[in-house]
Amino acid sequence: METAERFGLRHKRIQDWERIYLTEGGEGLYIDHRGRGSTGRPLKLPKEVEENLLAENQRLKVELAYLKKLHLTT
Repeated sequence: METAERFGLRHKRIQDWERIYLTEGGEGLYIDHRGRGSTGRPLKLPKEVEENLLAENQRLKVELAYLKKLHLTT
């Protein structure tokens, strides 16, 4: 409380800094802890996996089209 009053900060702010320091160490105080964490850019799939997924997607589209056509003729 004394530190918060001395520097014109809320007591909660000092408690947050203390918690971060105790759990993450001094380096943790340099990390921006505001808001939600960024999900970042989506991971890029290996080329082989991406090609396999595209091929499977195409196969499923053809299968669906065939089943729809089959259903319409019956």
